[in-house]
Amino acid sequence: MTRINRSGIAPLALVGTLFATLGDGLHVHTGTLAYTHPSWFGQAWWVPPNFFLTFLVMILAYAFFVGRLPRAMRAVNSMRSGEAGAFVEALMAFFLIYALTGFANAQPVLLSVILYGSFAPRWLFSYERGWLALLALAMALGGMIAEGMLGASGVVAYRHQDIYHVPWWLGGLYMHGAFTLREGLRFFVYRED
Repeated sequence: MTRINRSGIAPLALVGTLFATLGDGLHVHTGTLAYTHPSWFGQAWWVPPNFFLTFLVMILAYAFFVGRLPRAMRAVNSMRSGEAGAFVEALMAFFLIYALTGFANAQPVLLSVILYGSFAPRWLFSYERGWLALLALAMALGGMIAEGMLGASGVVAYRHQDIYHVPWWLGGLYMHGAFTLREGLRFFVYRED
């Protein structure tokens, strides 16, 4: 039987915050985005706390919804304890994709093709694809809407704004994050009894 290790939630959110803050800093450095009122290294003071809160919400939402999926979309393996290697591999792949979005942001159409196109084979060769597709789409839509709201408020601006203050490729970045979120929960949060 699998149980939730609540003491793993904050460490997972902290790891996510660290890597997302570094990736966001790279976005600032490459001119992918800019903050209206930067505090340090071009980023706003609220970026790390915002990422921490975002990761907490994603972790809790994952744990809530994965256990309530319809029988046809069961995700038993996505709720089992995982290994450090699988998490580190997913995290490094995500960070490299994040870095790519910074360095290739001047070519947003090509970047969109690369991100959405590379998600497909990763998804195809993964496990519990129904749950993973639902998670990836929810993260893409939620991420684009949340970042679009920040753009609409005027606190941050992307260089390319294709839809609601954000670039099209941003959804692809979030979709790749679904692999990392799943492996992170498996490593930090889920435990086998």
